[in-house]
Amino acid sequence: MNFITETPSANATKPASRIILGADQRGPLVSGLMRWGQYGPDQTAGKFYPIACVALEIVQRCNLDCTLCYLSHASEMAHDVPLDVLKARIDVIERHYGPGTFIQITGGDPTLRSIEDLEIICRHIKRKKMFSCLMTNGIKATGTMLRRLSAAGMNDIAFHVDTTQNRQGFKNEMALNGIRLSYIARARNAGLRVFFNTTIYGGNFKELPELARFFRDHADKITLTSFQRQADTGRGVEGERDQTITQKKVMAALQAGMSVQLDFDTFAVGHPSCTRYASILSAGDRAVPSISDPALLEDIMAALESKEIRVGSYLNLPATALWAALWHPVLAMRAISNGSGRLWALRHGIWSSRGKVHRMAVLVHNFMDAENLQQDRCETCVFMVATENGPLSMCVHNARRDQYVFEPARIQTPQGTQWWSAATGQITSEPKHQVVGEMPFKRLKGRMRAAAEATRTKRKN
Repeated sequence: MNFITETPSANATKPASRIILGADQRGPLVSGLMRWGQYGPDQTAGKFYPIACVALEIVQRCNLDCTLCYLSHASEMAHDVPLDVLKARIDVIERHYGPGTFIQITGGDPTLRSIEDLEIICRHIKRKKMFSCLMTNGIKATGTMLRRLSAAGMNDIAFHVDTTQNRQGFKNEMALNGIRLSYIARARNAGLRVFFNTTIYGGNFKELPELARFFRDHADKITLTSFQRQADTGRGVEGERDQTITQKKVMAALQAGMSVQLDFDTFAVGHPSCTRYASILSAGDRAVPSISDPALLEDIMAALESKEIRVGSYLNLPATALWAALWHPVLAMRAISNGSGRLWALRHGIWSSRGKVHRMAVLVHNFMDAENLQQDRCETCVFMVATENGPLSMCVHNARRDQYVFEPARIQTPQGTQWWSAATGQITSEPKHQVVGEMPFKRLKGRMRAAAEATRTKRKN
């Protein structure tokens, strides 16, 4: 089957406004949050960082066929984005959001690119004083690769592991824990912070408490766990989401599994219908919420905001909040009291772990269905994707993926500005919206592959 790419929208994303001291790019997000009543005292987005993260898609190919894949049917036919284009997009991210921005190197699975390409990308991000995280299923993320990328400046690695991936020989989430442990070992040997992504759907929701317990028990090795509700977007065969699995039920299941009060109502990271954030402190077999006094946190955030502190990423907020309290006498006393209470609650675990205390962040994401985008959530989005015309809301991008993936990209050559096509991999003097070639059976994935296999079976019978 041939695929014809859509004509992209003319709505290019403009550089962010600078609203604080002439050097801050939080304006567009702040405007959106204010417009929709989401800029309250607990809001961190737009106050301490201009964006939570930006996805840099460097490849559309993948070595798995997830039942809830967000990629399009045509994605497998897209050529890999040239390094010059990727460097230019990294530069745009830095101009939009400034140093300290968190960039997800993703795809498809980015490990299908060469290690040399990945090293160049990581070095360029570091050169721009931003942070990088590799988003991968981990299959090709060998210890050697991770050590080399760490040496090139990569900060974090996020492993996506769950039962939507159809990994052979693993019947449930608990069976996959062996893979998770092996990935943790690889990453820690490379000196990287470890994240895990899990898609939540009808097939694994009942296992969520037990999985949450696994993550809590390994909080000394895991910096962040992200749980993403099923969304009806892309080529995955699961399709329509199970509406009975609500954001509230996911948070309750995580709290039950971790046996600790998760402070999802303490920090706001953008729109509450999109993202919920909590963090825990753990030592040995004990865990407690990072913050026991929400009022203290609000006062610290107000003090931070008055000082125009820029923390770069929501992941840095707890450490920055502690730092802010130290130079404010009253807040310092309250923070010491709160901290002492946290340590006392962990005392038995601290003793058994020889004084080691760890913090783990817990995120619940609720991406939108492709045909049900909500304006308020799009305009307050804190998770973006780098495109030819600048950063774009991740949900908007996923809803019209081919439009943006196959849009002709500017590339600088000795002959001047030319245009690269993801559909053909060719460079032309003028931008051309070209047809993607015929999709061979071996490249089919998702619903299209399932349909082709059903047709083949029918013909054989």
